[in-house]
Amino acid sequence: MARYLNKDLIFKNRADAGGQLVTKLLDLGLTNPVVIALPRGGVAVAKPIADALHSELDIIVSKKIGAPNNPELAIGAVTSLGDYVVSSLSQEIFYETSSQKESKWDYLQKQIVYLINDCREREKKYKQGKDIEYSYKDIILVDDGTATGMTAMAAVKSVKKQEPKSITLAIPVISSQAHEEISSLGVKIVTLKVPRDFVAVGVHYEDFTPVTDEEIKRLLQ
Repeated sequence: MARYLNKDLIFKNRADAGGQLVTKLLDLGLTNPVVIALPRGGVAVAKPIADALHSELDIIVSKKIGAPNNPELAIGAVTSLGDYVVSSLSQEIFYETSSQKESKWDYLQKQIVYLINDCREREKKYKQGKDIEYSYKDIILVDDGTATGMTAMAAVKSVKKQEPKSITLAIPVISSQAHEEISSLGVKIVTLKVPRDFVAVGVHYEDFTPVTDEEIKRLLQ
């Protein structure tokens, strides 16, 4: 994995990134906020934030819709609450990556239905009956980083429907494109890095070990 030569651009791990975000979040003066993590990696970033702010910690499972024959390339995202977003570039990407005669919307419909059900099953397993109210509260959405912003935008869409007082995205590293698109939704973004040339989230971490289901359950306790 590529590494930046300037170590100041590197987080030790997700907990370190969350700790660095705390100072900026404290400056916002939010009243009794609820911290919502985007699994998997976002949970490990969110835990030190929730602890420092003495806030409740919750999750919303959001998964990207991968392009045909290239599942790592996001053309949209869904959430466990049934919301979805589609990239403005989805048409171009779809026809560049698809080798089938299936239309873009037929492909998206099947992916959306499957992924929403998958998100719901995962969230049920993680939350274990825990239910937190978002209405009229300051919400802090947390992830470990984003290139396209798709999963964060889908989560924002779901949270907005619950009429929170405010929504802040706390994210250690974000691409300039994602920053611009998420900001246009009326969401405040608290970040530590907006790289000029975004390579991948993982290159900003010394330790980017995948977060397991058991770790997520432990962090949410």
